[in-house]
Amino acid sequence: MVSDEHTVAQKFSIWRKTFAVHAGTMNSVTTPMREPQTDRGAARREALLDAATRLLAREGARALTHRAIAAEAGTTHGIARYHFGTLDQLLDEALRRLATRQIDEVRVLFHQLPDVDIPQRITRIVQYVTGSLAHDRDSGIARYEFFLEVARRHQLRASLNEWGVAQRAAFAGELRGAGSADPEADAADLLTIINGLLLEQLALPIDDFETTRLRPAVERFFPEG
Repeated sequence: MVSDEHTVAQKFSIWRKTFAVHAGTMNSVTTPMREPQTDRGAARREALLDAATRLLAREGARALTHRAIAAEAGTTHGIARYHFGTLDQLLDEALRRLATRQIDEVRVLFHQLPDVDIPQRITRIVQYVTGSLAHDRDSGIARYEFFLEVARRHQLRASLNEWGVAQRAAFAGELRGAGSADPEADAADLLTIINGLLLEQLALPIDDFETTRLRPAVERFFPEG
């Protein structure tokens, strides 16, 4: 059964809260206590990276300067320069931060219920994608902006490639559990299709995207979908 838009939004919101609690618990166990100054420095770095992602999504790569990112983060140009000597370094770390968050979300999504049936596997992928569109649109736009920046800034390629490898591995595991004969190839193709559909939906949104475009595309990659 296809969830309506309200149900999808509710489920995604609950899942994101579960993920945040899960991640916070892991961090509290594995991360040693640090000096307050180090905590402040880390918080400033993260604020700058998040500001870069927001600015990238809102205004595109041409708007990215140390000064603009610092203003978006509510700090000074000097602080931005202190933490990130070059714009390439800042972009690379912002890309890695976004990639890590999204990969962790997908891994938690798949690992929470590893043995669900195929209709449920399809539904959770569909709900994750539509939920991310509804609740984290900036990250979706920023992802495509990063793709374009990698085409111009070859030094960012390694980070984007690592993101792709990790994402394909997570989806391959999900498809393998569903009985795919070639999960690695299917994962690569499925992600390519999802990325294309997301880009189209961001640019030219339609009301019945989930039922007419996304779900049928995902179902084709599952043996009993």
